[in-house]
Amino acid sequence: MKHMPFVLFVFFVLAPAFAADPLEPLEKIRSQQNALAADLNAGKTGDLTPRQIGAIRRSQKEIFATTEGKSSLDELSIDEKVRLENALERINAEVKGGRLAKDQQEVCWRERMSGSQMKSTRCGTEAERRQAREGARDFLEKPKVCAGSCGSL
Repeated sequence: MKHMPFVLFVFFVLAPAFAADPLEPLEKIRSQQNALAADLNAGKTGDLTPRQIGAIRRSQKEIFATTEGKSSLDELSIDEKVRLENALERINAEVKGGRLAKDQQEVCWRERMSGSQMKSTRCGTEAERRQAREGARDFLEKPKVCAGSCGSL
């Protein structure tokens, strides 16, 4: 297996970045992403397709833009933390590859609570987010039928 060093690099060096501790300096995440970018530029791509490499590079751009000028996760706003976590998870899913890995990818999203202007952060797998989205869409598309005394005085 000629790509084994790349796979080992991803799992042993980058794995701690995917489970980033709030007190861990962002510099470690940036240096790991720089190392991954250097491997990609050197052609050490393992079994990654050009599409996966492009997705990894787009996620890395988002990571670098989000963390620019910051030295700890505490300096990030909640929206920036969500973007950072999602970008790291996208990279992880692309490196692992496959539909199953993408469905198991952890994602967070901000949504407005019904009847309120406040937003809350929800996290779950991509499959759970898709299921929630489809459930909401099904509810809205379901015909509303009035039974019994509706509309009569």
